[in-house]
Amino acid sequence: MPEVSIAATLPRPAERTVSDGRRLIEAARRPVSGASLGVVRVALGVVAVLVPLRTLVYGWADSLYASPSHRFTYLGLGWVPQPGPVGIRFLLLAVAAAGTGLMVGRHVRRWAAVLVVSFGWVEAIDATTYLNHYWFVTLLAALALVAPLSGRRPVAAGWVWLFRFQVAVVYAFAGIAKLQPDWLFEALPLRLWLPARADFPVVGHLLTVPFTAHVLSVAGAAFDCLVVPGLLWRRTRPFAWTALVAFHVSTWLLFPIGVFPWLMIAVSTVFWSPDWPDRARERLNLGSGAVPPGQPGDDVERSRVRTRLTIAAAVVWVAVQIALPLRHLAYPGDHRWTAEGYRFGWNVLLVERSGSVTFIVHDPAADRTWTADLEPIYTPNQIRVMSGEPDLILQAAHTIARLEAEAGRKVEVRVDAWLSFNGRPAERWIDPTVDLAAEPTSLDPKHWILPRD
Repeated sequence: MPEVSIAATLPRPAERTVSDGRRLIEAARRPVSGASLGVVRVALGVVAVLVPLRTLVYGWADSLYASPSHRFTYLGLGWVPQPGPVGIRFLLLAVAAAGTGLMVGRHVRRWAAVLVVSFGWVEAIDATTYLNHYWFVTLLAALALVAPLSGRRPVAAGWVWLFRFQVAVVYAFAGIAKLQPDWLFEALPLRLWLPARADFPVVGHLLTVPFTAHVLSVAGAAFDCLVVPGLLWRRTRPFAWTALVAFHVSTWLLFPIGVFPWLMIAVSTVFWSPDWPDRARERLNLGSGAVPPGQPGDDVERSRVRTRLTIAAAVVWVAVQIALPLRHLAYPGDHRWTAEGYRFGWNVLLVERSGSVTFIVHDPAADRTWTADLEPIYTPNQIRVMSGEPDLILQAAHTIARLEAEAGRKVEVRVDAWLSFNGRPAERWIDPTVDLAAEPTSLDPKHWILPRD
């Protein structure tokens, strides 16, 4: 009897890889209820209606977007036009209309396109208005452009997992960012913020006690790191979601973070069984508008080629969502101090930064030096945010130099910039000898940022 090598009967690594890939594709194509994605769509629509309404009611349409005579732009987005008072209101109404369309659930992708353009335009007007939850809304709107969110027909399971991933990214990187001494051992910045809420009903006196800040800091880090695994495991899901609701309601009560907590509560339900809304309606005797499970809907990808292209695009999306929060590792120093790679990184309530900056202008031809007056150029909010952001300080220096050039003067612009980090004494953090007017705008590390003592 001929000898048979055991190794010869085992699948080769390449064969195993192909087999695993096929199983992944089949799992991604498996039809599941689209009802949970319908909840995500409605939640996105509600937020898209509330955000512009709040902006109009509080007068932010003018103070943040239309009124500033000069603005701070994102790298590569300087071409985005700044609308006037009428234009910004038109954009905000377009955002609200898109949100209403998403809530209704007809022509979802068309309304998602309107939301991406209008909301993205508003957010690109000025970098000083950046908020983590607005970035999250933008990402959800972008996914809604291609994802089947009607909620009435079965969808490919891969879509549900992609939205779960998008929610998980927020918590995972927010948790990772908190795993550092200031947060875990010094209870900073909560130890600075909580005493300001001493007037909070019932528990206000406890918020002034340092021990409370320490407990909440550790609890907050543990929550961010553990909530996603808790939501993924069926046995712990009810407890994890209860903790999630308690966490977000608490942060909403303590801090001015708008609609973000409610959005996260709503979209986190995507971790439940995909058909949970249908089962909830049946229990309430409201019927179910879903297509029976055995009938594939129009949203389920039937073409294997199309499925592979969709998975490839999803892989690219996932890679970008992971790379953006990690890009700060490409820069030297502590990104909480340098602010390089800080935006789009889910650094939620992570640090207290308070800066002050004076722009010193020198005209070599006239041998004259003076301090630039920022009030005619920027609004108080722009100045406040810019003072703690190095790329915005650089933009301000360029703007000052450009305005002086228009007046016929070629000047040098240096800064006397100080930064207080998590309540510590302010330190000089920008090299005062560097002519920022001559420094280029790029993604390269800024050599003129001084290290923290």
